[in-house]
Amino acid sequence: MVDVTIEILVSGIVQGIGYRPFVYNLAKELDLKGSVQNLGDAGVKIIVQGLKEILDKFIELLKENKPKLCIYESFQVNWETTSSLFESFEIAKSSSETKGIGFSYLPPDVSICDECLQELDSKERRRTDYPFNSCVDCGPRYTVIEKIPYDRPNTVMTDFPFCSECNKDYKNSDDRRFHAQTTCCIDCGPKYTVYSSSNEEISFSSQKDLVRFIAKEIEDGKIVAIKGIGGTHLACSTLDDEVLIKLREAKGKRKYKPFAIMARNVEDIKKFANLNSEEETLLTSFRKPIILLQRNEDYYLSEWVAPGLHNVGVMLPYAGIHYMLLKEMHEPTVVMTSANPSNYPMFIDNEEIKERLDYVDYFLLHNRRIYQRNDDSVLRINKLGERDSTKFLRRSRGWVPEPLLSSIDVGASTYLAIGAEMHLIPSLMKGSKIIPTQHIGTVTLLETYDYMLDSIEHILKLYNTKIDAIAYDMHPQYLTSTNIEEIAAKFDVEEYFAFQHHEAHIASVALENKINPEEEVIGLALDGTGYGRDGTIWGGEIFTGSVSNLTRAGHLEQYALPGGDLAVKYPIRTLTSLLSHTYSLDEVTTIVKPMTKYLPRGMDELELIIKQIDRGDFPKGFLTTSSGRFLDAVSSVLEICQEQTYEGEPAIRLEGLSLSESSNNNLPKLSIPYSNKNGIYKLEVSKIFPDLINLRSKYTKAALGYATQQALGRSLAEITIELSNDKGIDNILISGGVSLNSIIIGEIVNKLTLNQKKIFTNEKVSPGDGGISVGQIYMLALQQSK
Repeated sequence: MVDVTIEILVSGIVQGIGYRPFVYNLAKELDLKGSVQNLGDAGVKIIVQGLKEILDKFIELLKENKPKLCIYESFQVNWETTSSLFESFEIAKSSSETKGIGFSYLPPDVSICDECLQELDSKERRRTDYPFNSCVDCGPRYTVIEKIPYDRPNTVMTDFPFCSECNKDYKNSDDRRFHAQTTCCIDCGPKYTVYSSSNEEISFSSQKDLVRFIAKEIEDGKIVAIKGIGGTHLACSTLDDEVLIKLREAKGKRKYKPFAIMARNVEDIKKFANLNSEEETLLTSFRKPIILLQRNEDYYLSEWVAPGLHNVGVMLPYAGIHYMLLKEMHEPTVVMTSANPSNYPMFIDNEEIKERLDYVDYFLLHNRRIYQRNDDSVLRINKLGERDSTKFLRRSRGWVPEPLLSSIDVGASTYLAIGAEMHLIPSLMKGSKIIPTQHIGTVTLLETYDYMLDSIEHILKLYNTKIDAIAYDMHPQYLTSTNIEEIAAKFDVEEYFAFQHHEAHIASVALENKINPEEEVIGLALDGTGYGRDGTIWGGEIFTGSVSNLTRAGHLEQYALPGGDLAVKYPIRTLTSLLSHTYSLDEVTTIVKPMTKYLPRGMDELELIIKQIDRGDFPKGFLTTSSGRFLDAVSSVLEICQEQTYEGEPAIRLEGLSLSESSNNNLPKLSIPYSNKNGIYKLEVSKIFPDLINLRSKYTKAALGYATQQALGRSLAEITIELSNDKGIDNILISGGVSLNSIIIGEIVNKLTLNQKKIFTNEKVSPGDGGISVGQIYMLALQQSK
């Protein structure tokens, strides 16, 4: 019988997941000869020789038994009859060759696997209590790779040459570290070191003793900076009010912003939070994100973990150091919040960590470089009708650099979308794939701007491509917009196009759900801020049309934001403006006067606000239709939150308090009227405030809050149904940060479902500004395809 040689070219997630060891062992098992090789485009080439029927079996098993993280985007087999070429099967040296047979990408950072965890507790000297234990199935990927192919010399692990034992593991085809690039042990790998607040190194005989010391100090009320996989956390007790307040004061802008916590296991989480099956599945997945969970009746953590909120952000350990720390602690939870100040890139350099965090008691730092920062992902589960819907607040570690699939293919072109300004996540489009970067943050500082450029440069290098055109937000004052010429020049791009913020929100939903780009839709874009086509600030928008040709069909009534950003910080200002729509200015003064204690300059400040409203000479940028600012005003009139100390706080606390009334059948009957003038709907949100004020003595804040949010959702749904019936459009797309509000979205979905409408939302990217770039790039691709 004649041997046959085949060449198999595969793309997808085929590097960094143990694919070559899998192919090697399968070939050896079937007694086949040939080679397997990583390529420079993140694909893999397999050349294998044997009898045809055995090769057929080989191909079948490659598809059926692939590693758990493997995804095939393409699987191309070329057959030929040949004379003997190979004497054995080998893993060939990686090549810079690119075959261009499909789209390949690296896996995200993967949480430590169960087998590596078991080794932490074993008696095997080299990896017992070793925080960096990993294998072919787990460990950092995106944060350590400098370039592809994914080989050790192309990662930060090149700084740690193998010891003789690790070299044996790496070359042993029966070992799960066979060709695992992050393989290391206590003898040759990175290590943790403890420093005091005065930068003195504290010596320990082992990594276990070091962690035991840190665990005790945390439980004794100390704050510790812990360098991890993609950045640095600040750790402290979840039970100690004093240390939590100290940490908030030290971080400056964290007066009430919630801290994420890490729990030892699922059983410990259930002692303070409700956990459904979908939430548990996400928490225990290899991605290990932060999940926002509802507090339960037995919640016992300090109120200073998440002040004034109904939920708490929880994650499980995802690195060896986390497991070791919680194992040594008596407390089953620990605060794990980002160490960097708001809007500043995560700290990854040891010297910068020690210099910038001068309020920390101890530093637990390792000596492995973090090549790419990567913040923890944050999600919540909302009810969407009868089903659970996954909502990203932040898409980063555990997902990056996984792509989204577009219904259109841009061929050989490559596009970049920058995003807006807040919660920035740029995206790259190549072929039919869209690759969001990691979470960058709010780009108002040059350091964050530089971090954005670095992340874009890195992802371009990983995919060995050059940008043909750029999409960005049309807001004239965003740093990402004012610097668009500089960005284009840096990446040698001649064409760049501005897109409207809320239209991009709707486009992101269309992309995710593969809505026909020619089909007409109704889009609800609900958020806090976005530059409108008329130069005012939009945020409560209803659109109709195809994704590339959306027309504004409705919005909240326009109102002023006295003081601009000051009205965002102090929602009484927005409340005063909205009250002036239905009350005289003297009546407004009387209503607001008891609340002036919440304004920095009290009554004097209110008088200035009233004068400004009386003059009515607001610049366009101070006029808005924002649903987010409306909710802030409701939070203010109910005296739930009078100062925004973090983004969205008044509206978030309004929702949180109101959810306690979700089963109340005796809520006040509130409504928001709307009108239709010249085919444009307007929600007259100001008209709900007289009812709220009159009912404050009869109902709880929570009941009034729930009824108000329900009323907003109901009116939006009613307008949508009228538009749908009038225009014959059944596909309803909903996006924007306010669409995370479970009361509002719940009311919209329930009403639309009863009317047999098809509802689509974001589930693969954030409905907030973290998903804007996905919408921008989709609109750019549609524009360029015409």
